[in-house]
Amino acid sequence: MNGISLLTVDIVTMAFTRGIIQIMLGGLLLYLGTGRLNDRAAIWWALGFLLNGVSLFAFSIEVPQGWELFRNALNHLAIGFGSVFFLMGFWHFGQQSVKPWLLVLLLVFPAISIVAWEILWPNARFRVLTTAGGQVVYLLALQHALSAPLRTELARIYRRLRYVVVIYLIIFVWSYAGLIEILPTTARQSLDYHRSVFTIASLLYMLILAVGCLALKFASLAARNSDLAKRDWLTGLLNRRGFFNAIESGNRTTQDKNQAVLLAIDIDRFKSINDDEGHAAGDQVLKEFADLLKTFDNDKRLIARMGGEEFLITLFDLSEREALALAENIRQQVAQMSVSVAHQKTIQFTISIGVYQMSQKEKIEQGLSHADKALYKAKRQGRNQVVLASNI
Repeated sequence: MNGISLLTVDIVTMAFTRGIIQIMLGGLLLYLGTGRLNDRAAIWWALGFLLNGVSLFAFSIEVPQGWELFRNALNHLAIGFGSVFFLMGFWHFGQQSVKPWLLVLLLVFPAISIVAWEILWPNARFRVLTTAGGQVVYLLALQHALSAPLRTELARIYRRLRYVVVIYLIIFVWSYAGLIEILPTTARQSLDYHRSVFTIASLLYMLILAVGCLALKFASLAARNSDLAKRDWLTGLLNRRGFFNAIESGNRTTQDKNQAVLLAIDIDRFKSINDDEGHAAGDQVLKEFADLLKTFDNDKRLIARMGGEEFLITLFDLSEREALALAENIRQQVAQMSVSVAHQKTIQFTISIGVYQMSQKEKIEQGLSHADKALYKAKRQGRNQVVLASNI
């Protein structure tokens, strides 16, 4: 036959080897998903690899006459369910919505291939091509799922996985196009040639996909640890470092600084709470106060614990007058709070707030200084009040 010659491989042996490798990869991801990473996405991916391994085992084993239907059904249905689990993993990892209709469609293809082309009108070629059609749909859906990374830190891994999926999709279509002989005559090769190229490509694709899944999990873990370094461990609010990082990175429309109003907040006589009731009680006061502040959060505000009993709210969506009203609302709600501590005891406390509207050319450090001056004046005037910096 004319065309490029290539040393073919033992397809059955390669299928068995690929099955072992994929089951091992699935076991590794399952261990990580139920162990250190404790993540559902890793478990979905693990099931995908395990079922693909099972499908390859079903393809490579010899069965007694009359058992071919069960072997073929296991082979095709395992492929379909494996695709479903892979998609579920990427949707869960990327916090994307699940598309039940697509999952059903991916299972319809192998089901039709068995019922139509194995039971009703036996035809091995049509059976293989029908299931292959479902795999094309799956690869296109996977390509789409990889188009929207959850975080910018994961964008490079997502992009490279998309390249791999596209290359594999091209080889996949080319291989099955050779099976139904729709390629141009000059591009046609022997069936063994197509099978060899496809087998090697499938092995490499699954290995790269497994490495990609592991890379995504550890990259997301690193990003989560980075986030924790910017969060106060007790309250869950931004810490001082996290606040300045958010300002510098331009998060939450901070570019519009002429609208930024700062609320510098301090819990009155907090040292007395720690001294009289203990540090555990003080921590409980901080946590419940932080929970109250979180109810005022939105995507145009930054709320941070700047240290000790000092908090800061940066508002990019309110005028000075509106911010003053919000500060008074927070003060009044705190005055009505009762925090339960040990021995069925409750603590009531108050706060003082300094309000300052930044000018467009001011740096954040200058704005904080003005807000602090207003806060200190509220303290000197008797606490439990709101002071506007422009009135000083």
